[in-house]
Amino acid sequence: MTTAPVGPLDGAARTRPDGWLATPLSTDRAAAEREAHAILDRHHAGEPGPVYCLTARYRTAVFALGTPPRRILKRHADEGAYQGEVLAYELLAGERVLPDLHRVCDTSRTLLVDYVGQAVTLTSTDAFDELIRAVATIHTASARWYPVVGEAMARWRTGAAVSAPAPQWISHADDWRRLLQLVSDAHGSDHVPLGHLDLKPEHVRRRDDGCLALIDAETLRPDITGLADLITLAFIAGDEPKLAPRWVRHAYLHHVNELGAQWNDHSLVCALTAFASATSLRSLHGAHE
Repeated sequence: MTTAPVGPLDGAARTRPDGWLATPLSTDRAAAEREAHAILDRHHAGEPGPVYCLTARYRTAVFALGTPPRRILKRHADEGAYQGEVLAYELLAGERVLPDLHRVCDTSRTLLVDYVGQAVTLTSTDAFDELIRAVATIHTASARWYPVVGEAMARWRTGAAVSAPAPQWISHADDWRRLLQLVSDAHGSDHVPLGHLDLKPEHVRRRDDGCLALIDAETLRPDITGLADLITLAFIAGDEPKLAPRWVRHAYLHHVNELGAQWNDHSLVCALTAFASATSLRSLHGAHE
C-alpha cells in the first residue's frame, strides 16, 4: 500500500493500492507532450500551439496550449476520474466557479478549458472570504439546477441518502446518517451534497473578469457533503494568523445561508463533529471550536 501524506482529511481519506490503475500515463514530460500532440491532431484540431507540459503524473497530465497560454488540455488515465470531472463541469455550468469548458473527448479522456493563470494570495480576509463564497456556491448549486438536471441527480439527494445504507468506507453508520439528516434539514431533502473539492492555494485563480475560479474539479463528488471542504478551508487558514478557523466557519455560515441554506452555528458544529466521527477523521483543524 502507498502511504498518503498527512493532509486536511487525514484519517478519512482512503488510499488506493499500488497498481490499481491498469494503464497509467507516462510521467516523462517529453513523452507526455508527444502524446498530447497526437491527441490534439486527432481529437481537438485547430487548438492553439505550442504545447507545454505542466504536470505529467500517472493519473493525469496537464498541458498549456498557446503563447501566451490560452487553453488547458487535461488528460485522464482513469475513466471514472474523467467522467467525474466532466460531470462536475456540467453540474456547475453557469456558476462561474470553474474555468470555462470548451470541449471534451471521451475517446482520449481529455478536457479543454480556459487557461486561468492569475494566482491568488490567500493571506487576507478579503481574498479568503471570496474563496469561501465560491465554495459555498458549489455546495448550494443543486438548488439552482434546472428540473431536468435535478431529476437526473435524484439518486444522490440527501432525503434518499438518509435511509440508504452507509457507504462501505464509513466507519460509523449512525453518525453518517446523523450528518446527512443535519445536511438535509439545512438544505432541504432534494439537496445533492456536492463536495470534496481539491482545495489547495495553488488551485485558486482569478479570471479576467475578476471572479475566482478553482482550476481542478476532478475530485468533486455528489455523496460526501460539503463538510469536507469546510474542514479543508480551516486547514488552509491555519497557516495564517489572521484567518482563525472560527472566522472561517462563521464566514461559510454567512455565505451558504445567503445562498439559500438554513444552517445555524450549533447545527453546523454538530454536522462537523458527526462527519469526523463517521469517517474517523483525526482532526477538524479547529473548525468546530
